[in-house]
Amino acid sequence: MVHLIQNIRKVECIEAYHLQHSDIIADRGVWLNVYQQFSPISTIGLSSVEISDKIENRQRIFTTKLTMFRSKKLLPGAKKFCFKVTTVTGSQFLIGSSEKPYPVIQNEESFPSAASGRAGVTVTVTLTSPIPMLAILD
Repeated sequence: MVHLIQNIRKVECIEAYHLQHSDIIADRGVWLNVYQQFSPISTIGLSSVEISDKIENRQRIFTTKLTMFRSKKLLPGAKKFCFKVTTVTGSQFLIGSSEKPYPVIQNEESFPSAASGRAGVTVTVTLTSPIPMLAILD
């Protein structure tokens, strides 16, 4: 099954270890107990999230893929990031947690040959985990 959440208007990130006091509530979402602010990521236009799942070794594994378009690469270095996304309706979701596996960041630059082409960087954040993208509970 594949779910697609379009119209992500805001993407933010935080280092994963800041989420260690957050509580995941099964089949509901996550209560964030963070003492550090999420850092906004500048994007061009709206972003999207695609969620798929499969059964592997009798365990359900979710693959969450966040796609955004930017003017420059997103380079985390050795840091492990988690991402908070906000939809145009105000719903917020968390991709990743304080524990492994962490989201993987991939940058793809495009240099179009036509002047009307879209130049920039497509950033894809992929998380493959038994924990899906979680709704952030107030």
